[in-house]
Amino acid sequence: MPKIAFLFPGQGAQSVGMGRELHGELPAARALFERAGEVLGIDLATLCFEGPAEALNATDVSQPALFVASLAALES
Repeated sequence: MPKIAFLFPGQGAQSVGMGRELHGELPAARALFERAGEVLGIDLATLCFEGPAEALNATDVSQPALFVASLAALES
């Protein structure tokens, strides 16, 4: 049986707009962003899709944003 590995981007790979298309097309991706926002107490989807870049680049936002966007990509 072949082994499968997933590689996710690290901090510094974030950009305003990431995950927007997945969020719009996949209910599972939308649910991930919504749940993450609830847990974090911030509107993670808006920060990812609209910025501002300065807020998205903060470590406390970029780390969960990249994680959630990566998980959303697995849903596609």
